[in-house]
Amino acid sequence: MPELVLFALREGMGWQWHGQGEKVLWTVRGTIDGQRVAFALQKFGFTVFFPKDRADLKARVEGQLRAALWEVESYLSDFAEAQVEAGEVVIANHFSEFEDRYRFHRQLADAAHGLKLEPPDDTVDAQGNVIARSGIISPDITQRMNRMATMQREAFFHSTAMIDAYFSCLEHRLVLLRAFTGRPFEPGEVLELLRMRWGDKLKDVLGLPYSTEAAAIIGRMRRIKERIRNPLSHGGVENDKGSIHFHLPRIGMIPANFTRFGDSIRFSVIPVGADGHAEVCETFDALDALLSTGALASPHQFVRWGIDPNFDAAHSAEYAEAIAEGPEGVDTFIEAWSRRWENFQNMDF
Repeated sequence: MPELVLFALREGMGWQWHGQGEKVLWTVRGTIDGQRVAFALQKFGFTVFFPKDRADLKARVEGQLRAALWEVESYLSDFAEAQVEAGEVVIANHFSEFEDRYRFHRQLADAAHGLKLEPPDDTVDAQGNVIARSGIISPDITQRMNRMATMQREAFFHSTAMIDAYFSCLEHRLVLLRAFTGRPFEPGEVLELLRMRWGDKLKDVLGLPYSTEAAAIIGRMRRIKERIRNPLSHGGVENDKGSIHFHLPRIGMIPANFTRFGDSIRFSVIPVGADGHAEVCETFDALDALLSTGALASPHQFVRWGIDPNFDAAHSAEYAEAIAEGPEGVDTFIEAWSRRWENFQNMDF
């Protein structure tokens, strides 16, 4: 963690330092065992400089730095906790990564569910005359049925991976959207937001009461969560006891949720078929539209363009001000932030 090296050497030891330079963010200079050494954070990484004829200093520098950083972490731990509690924090925007993972699995699932086996060909002679008509019973029927079962199984795997990826993306997206609404946070509220379940995050972002459209979409999301996502993500456990069977004397094994087992993911041989996959995708698309239009149109632009949100009051006011200025204000904010980010990443000062 180069920044902690800067803190230890500059604030802790009072060594001389220099700020931004060509492809350099900072440099700290001092002496060890009478030898001049320097530490710099450059575009291509953290670098330590020491005399060429004192290669023995390398192990000493690394050891002393490692010990110093442990002391720095201990010293700063209370301050870090106070900053987090006060909401003076930044959370990196990884929306594009989560979104890309979801889209990757969705494309694979779409393709797998859309595969169709061609019907078997009629048997013809050298002159092209049909000598045997293919029907339901054909020599390759077993092979074809096995291929179909394999395709359905793979499609199911891709669909469930897609669903998992979408819920992960949703959790991250809602945290970002809440920051970009411009509403300030109370002390401790950021940590509370991170601990919330996705349903509670939705309430915070969308506000209550839900519109009829929003309530219907969220209802379908809960069904997907309860029927598909949770059982497959939590070791097969179903909240309504659908994964548990009891022994009914002289009858056999009965699911503990009785006829509600018909809604269980295990009711079908293929838990998520083509129709189920299409229904899930339709629901996800509807929720995406809900989270990127209306009052959330501008916050969505901040999320989509990769802005890293600050959760302090000053930045909340900046987001609110940009949103109040309309699309042009949002575009101006995004362009200015992106330019600063590029300069920092390339160390163009």
